[in-house]
Amino acid sequence: MSVVARPSQPSTLLLPSDEAVLRDLARYYFLSAHQVCRLHYSRGSLTYVQTKLKRLTDAAFCQRIWLPRPSARGSAPSIYTLGRKGLLHLQTLGVEVATRARASEHREHSYLFLSHTLAVNDFLIAAELVARQRPGLTLAAMLHERDLKRAPVVVEGADGTRMGVVPDGWLDLRIDGSYQVCLALELDMGTEEQKAWRRKVRGLVAYANGPYQEAFATRSLTIAVATTAGGKRLLDLVRWTERELAAMREEHQGDLFVFTSFYPATTSPGSLFFSPCWVSPFAEHPVALIAPE
Repeated sequence: MSVVARPSQPSTLLLPSDEAVLRDLARYYFLSAHQVCRLHYSRGSLTYVQTKLKRLTDAAFCQRIWLPRPSARGSAPSIYTLGRKGLLHLQTLGVEVATRARASEHREHSYLFLSHTLAVNDFLIAAELVARQRPGLTLAAMLHERDLKRAPVVVEGADGTRMGVVPDGWLDLRIDGSYQVCLALELDMGTEEQKAWRRKVRGLVAYANGPYQEAFATRSLTIAVATTAGGKRLLDLVRWTERELAAMREEHQGDLFVFTSFYPATTSPGSLFFSPCWVSPFAEHPVALIAPE
């Protein structure tokens, strides 16, 4: 009797490492294979991670989309987000997961939106990794831009203008369980002009003068501005911030802001958070992002 082979079906049996990937997608919303690899594996494990993501995608736990190309040439990198089965599976585990868009809606995201989200995630991943690597350092809480957008903090400027403030991310880091460092992330990709940036500075100063403390129940706040657009852009942002603070007569708020150039491919998490690579307005010397007394 002959046996007819049936087409193999994707396995729906999830390993603990598969569930870890689904949890990552719930926290970060969109991730590349390189980012998933960075979160859990060594650099040499990229092929293994790509195979895992393909299996989860074939089984409908993940969705695979492609980063739109900024030009006609070059390949389109893959990006992964939760699929419907992944969302439902996490809900059975008691994980709170935001409602996801359909795959067709994800494909409509622009290159700028997705590349900005991936850059934000690079920074947040660095925070997660440095907390694992550094004794005594704990990542107590992390909020993504998409989480913060659900409840924007509305502030009123000196001229009576109201605006919603939504940082690109928020981190609550604890050192030895007591010393608290809270960071509101602004991830710059060199697209905002001076006028728009200075308006954002006005909003952030108003945000720091009460509404932030009420929203997050803490006085700890540093606005960390990380630019992927290079050294000249870094100097421009610092200069524009100084001009706006001076115009507002809020020069004493200079140490509220810190700026750095951010290169996720070459900047180690430890250097990003603990080396003096950050510049404050009106300050003469660079500082470290985390420098407990």
